[in-house]
Amino acid sequence: MASAASVTSLADEVNCPICQGTLREPVTIDCGHNFCRACLTRYCEIPGPDLEESPTCPLCKEPFRPGSFRPNWQLANVVENIERLQLVSTLGLGEEDVCQEHGEKIYFFCEDDEMQLCVVCREAGEHATHTMRFLEDAAAPYREQIHKCLKRLRKEREETQEIQSRENKRMQVLLTQVSTKRQQVISEFAHLRKFLEEQQSILLAQLESLDGGILKQRDEFDLLIAGEICRFSALIEELEEKNERPARELLTDIRSTLIRCETRKCRKPVAVSPELGQRIRDFPQQALPLQREMKMFLEKLCFELDYEPAHISLDPQTSHPKLLLSEDHQRAQFSYKWQNSPDNPQRFDRATCVLAHTGITGGRHTWVWMARVPGDSSCCQFCSPPSLLGTEVAA
Repeated sequence: MASAASVTSLADEVNCPICQGTLREPVTIDCGHNFCRACLTRYCEIPGPDLEESPTCPLCKEPFRPGSFRPNWQLANVVENIERLQLVSTLGLGEEDVCQEHGEKIYFFCEDDEMQLCVVCREAGEHATHTMRFLEDAAAPYREQIHKCLKRLRKEREETQEIQSRENKRMQVLLTQVSTKRQQVISEFAHLRKFLEEQQSILLAQLESLDGGILKQRDEFDLLIAGEICRFSALIEELEEKNERPARELLTDIRSTLIRCETRKCRKPVAVSPELGQRIRDFPQQALPLQREMKMFLEKLCFELDYEPAHISLDPQTSHPKLLLSEDHQRAQFSYKWQNSPDNPQRFDRATCVLAHTGITGGRHTWVWMARVPGDSSCCQFCSPPSLLGTEVAA
């Protein structure tokens, strides 16, 4: 019959490289590596930097076709046989409570040799001068160490999960910022596409590079953090299982197990590299090399990359009687005719002004406004800071 260690060693050979668990419905891809069908399907659903590019193997990075999965029935049978061996090995553990050499029940644990002994073994010359303890007494301090290890490992796992959550949120914010800036660039360059075609291509290429860099680092981070969590979970599961076993089984290889658990540290990876973050923050500066004659266009482009527009709604309670407000309260038009407006202590009576419905109390804001001169069909459009209250404008 195969020993428990041999069965465990065999089981490690049929683990999925993605989930680190036993292969379920194993499939083979073009490069020859095997994965769980469900794990590989989810892996293929993660978008890459180039949507038209084929996915690559998680192990050797060789490209493969998503529809080329081949079921590996022979490997599935091997996995099933290994699981049967694990079950038989577990059921046969009760027979090992008796010393195989003397046929006596095991009561003692030799601290010097880390061996479990029966009465006859204890009296043998090779153990006569060694420190002996009853199994339960010898297991007690190791159980305490296991509890400490479990507490530390659980804390490490929680910290790793918190890092994952925080970094995923940060990446989502960065992706949103990149997407917003892309739309602003496209909108502004559309008015002068012929003259600025070269500059538009450069900026969009840089944005695509940033987007692809974020997605690539997100995939690498997710794969790394998933591996860390799986390894911590495996150690915790191993210790929890060992803690539930009888003293004799608990003491088997206990020191090596504890050393392996105590030395396992979380690498605390960072999802987005400082270099990529700096490139995103430095993106607005890429518009500076544009020609001097496009200064107004440049200022507007950089301004929209750095600022978010404020949405203003005019307050009819403050409008001067000679101002006509649109139904959506976005435009104000001067009229020589005095409007029949009810008295309101907030209304302007002398200055031809109107206030916004909601004031701006902080932050950096801007808005686009147009001024029309009476008797003139032309109009001027401006980008204004929040210091022009009272101007007769259409917001």
